[in-house]
Amino acid sequence: MVLNIRTDDRQAAQLAGDEGYKQAQVGQSKIKNEWKEAGCMFNKLKWRHMRLFIGCLLVLAAGGTSGCAWDNPLPPEEALNRAIAGLSGVDNLAFKGNAAIRSGEEGIFEQNLAFEGELKQHNQLILSSKTEKNQKLAHHDMPAARPWMASGHKVTLKRKQGQWSMLSPGHTEDMWMSRLNPLEQLEYVGRAEKRVADESGAARGTRVLRVELTAEAASRMTREALNEQMEAIGRRIEQKGDPLYSDNPSVRKQLKALWQKENDELAKLLQQAEVNAVYHVTINKRSQLPTRLTMERQLSLPDGAGGRRTETLVSDITFAEP
Repeated sequence: MVLNIRTDDRQAAQLAGDEGYKQAQVGQSKIKNEWKEAGCMFNKLKWRHMRLFIGCLLVLAAGGTSGCAWDNPLPPEEALNRAIAGLSGVDNLAFKGNAAIRSGEEGIFEQNLAFEGELKQHNQLILSSKTEKNQKLAHHDMPAARPWMASGHKVTLKRKQGQWSMLSPGHTEDMWMSRLNPLEQLEYVGRAEKRVADESGAARGTRVLRVELTAEAASRMTREALNEQMEAIGRRIEQKGDPLYSDNPSVRKQLKALWQKENDELAKLLQQAEVNAVYHVTINKRSQLPTRLTMERQLSLPDGAGGRRTETLVSDITFAEP
């Protein structure tokens, strides 16, 4: 019975014409090919979108907050603000650095200091001096001799209501060293008037921002630092147990008068001071946190003979991974 049906079907097709039969087969083959091509195109588009989606997920997991941050980097100043905000939220952190001072436009750096710091419980920072040989700082050769402070000198700072201060009154060396606090520097830079731009030549996976403070912002930073040091010296004259204190009221009065004279002279000099401060902040693209901070600040003051004298402070600080 089955054989008879198949024979009848072939005979019917032959009756309809072999050409029609062939055309039906060709049409069916074309439909299959079109479906196959459409399926390949769909798979390609699907894979392309999947790769884009996976890439965005990886960036978000690495610290991005919206969209594909690597494909659409933040503007320089916004990237700087994010890095500073991220660092201010870290509870524990370690860093190492070098600093040096040079008098005059050129020549060697006569005073140099290697130091390290450790942030604990978000608000307590311990700075320690560390003398090292063959130091190099921010592309400037530093002499191994004549360190500014002996190795092992420590300063403890506490942050309260957004301000850093020493737990003890501190001597001049303590005040100078406390100004090397990179957290305080970055916090000041974040709120100061400045120009921020990308620097070329950044290592892979990093972004380097050049931050130049305006003349007024740089001058204000310097005035605040020097005035705070002078005020600390003035307080020491009245503090029992301090080397500047004397049990003789007449001696204390003379010291206070001398301090007042020097403080007035400093105020006059600072009014005529010209300050230029440039920072370079290296940011890890994955964590969005700073990994290195360099600074060069040049202070120009009247020399009393109709000219000007300059003093340059440079520092280079590297942060450990939190």
